[in-house]
Amino acid sequence: MGNYACPKCNSEEIKKGVMGATVGQVFMYAEKNVRKKPSPISAEYCRNCGYILSFYVDEPENLE
Repeated sequence: MGNYACPKCNSEEIKKGVMGATVGQVFMYAEKNVRKKPSPISAEYCRNCGYILSFYVDEPENLE
């Protein structure tokens, strides 16, 4: 995670979270080959106001 402030409230309490669905965690698959190993999706969010700063895949090498 970067060392920066929330653009909405200027808080520096930026945390990491994982995206989940009703049955488990949400994953990203390679567009051309959905049978390959996926990567979990995570996000950086402001602990103060809840604003989501970014989404990213944790294991981009799985999507090659």
